[in-house]
Amino acid sequence: MALGPVDAPGDILTAAERALRAKRAAEAEILCLAVAWADQHPGETIGQFGYTPRGGEQAVRMGGEGTPEVADLCPAELGLSLEIHPIAARHLIADALDLRHRLPSFWTAVVHHLAMPDWVARKVASLTRGLTSLQVAEVDRALADVAATLPPSRLLRTVEAMVLAADNETADREREGATDTRFATLDREPKAGNRHLYARLEDTDALALDATISRVAELLAAEGDEAAIDVRRSRALGILANPEHASELLAGRRPSTPHGAPAVLYLHLTETDFTRDADGVARFEQDGPITLAHARHILGHRHVTIKPVIDLTQELSSDAYEFTGSLREAVLLRTPADCFPYAVATTGRRDVDHSVPFDPHGPPGQTNTGNGGPLTRHHHRIKTHGRMSVRQPWPGLYVWRTPHRRYRVTDHRGTRTISTHIGDCLFDGDDITQGLALLVLDAL
Repeated sequence: MALGPVDAPGDILTAAERALRAKRAAEAEILCLAVAWADQHPGETIGQFGYTPRGGEQAVRMGGEGTPEVADLCPAELGLSLEIHPIAARHLIADALDLRHRLPSFWTAVVHHLAMPDWVARKVASLTRGLTSLQVAEVDRALADVAATLPPSRLLRTVEAMVLAADNETADREREGATDTRFATLDREPKAGNRHLYARLEDTDALALDATISRVAELLAAEGDEAAIDVRRSRALGILANPEHASELLAGRRPSTPHGAPAVLYLHLTETDFTRDADGVARFEQDGPITLAHARHILGHRHVTIKPVIDLTQELSSDAYEFTGSLREAVLLRTPADCFPYAVATTGRRDVDHSVPFDPHGPPGQTNTGNGGPLTRHHHRIKTHGRMSVRQPWPGLYVWRTPHRRYRVTDHRGTRTISTHIGDCLFDGDDITQGLALLVLDAL
């Protein structure tokens, strides 16, 4: 929406206040719609005909104690309309149900009075989800008068303290069982040759690692490294990636030239590009563009397995059900990300699913590069049991239809919305109609 002419500072402030109210009103409406969607998909409808297929939809309690059970695959279609991942839609529904059923004062503050941002109330819902109905009711009553006036950081610290006081035993169990929440991951978008490494460690491991990083950073300084302490600590962490180099340095011996661990690398680069003395750009599969100088630097310091080129324009097929070997690899190289709308997974730990379901009594060659798409196991289950449909008009382009005729297209550019008319033509039209719809789709 374009901002109209604003002549005075007071007008700017008035417009800002009006925009804030409009933003909170929209956030409140989304919470109400999430609750209404859950109400439309109650858990008691699951298995009402006496049969639930293996892996089929289940009744689950997404919110805390006292909230109704909901069909576990219903967030997927709501997520498409909100342009968010199905897991994010599930969290939205869980938070909205908790606010309506377990935290009425927060629900009133957000939905009726627009007195606080929705993310604050949702965070409170998440923090209190493990409490019983009686315990969370006490939290809600205690904070009813101050929830909308306390700064978010103070409010959330207060809620955390009340949760601990209400249920010490659960907090201790969660701390002891927190192994499942630990992780170490590398970001997918390097910047100027640098990357971010994120991790969640057990307390003692984190402290020990921090101490070792500090020690290596001190040794680097003693050897003449004049970089800032943060830079030396970053280099120290890189040194720890090579145990032999790190042990030599910590033992006071001059390290030999470090060598990186073996790597399998998909580099989109011709031999001419690599050997010519000119500027240029290469591309790492799943990582994005890098300069040729950067590629030479990496290849010069790693044991690299060079994979033979797979011609992604050539159609490969198999009579078997599974996508295996070069056929699977070709599909994953052509479609490096999960092909479900708004999906983010780019790892190789994905199923390759048939766009047109495999018919064991059908013709040979049904398993082919033009009939496969990578999906995580969760998205595969949504497609199979969540009444989602998909078409692949040409290899690497997927058209998805929800039960309520919402259409999304996914390809190498991400996720796009198309009109109901175009989607209907692609799914239900005759050959000529589908061809015309594809021409329109190709032009979008």
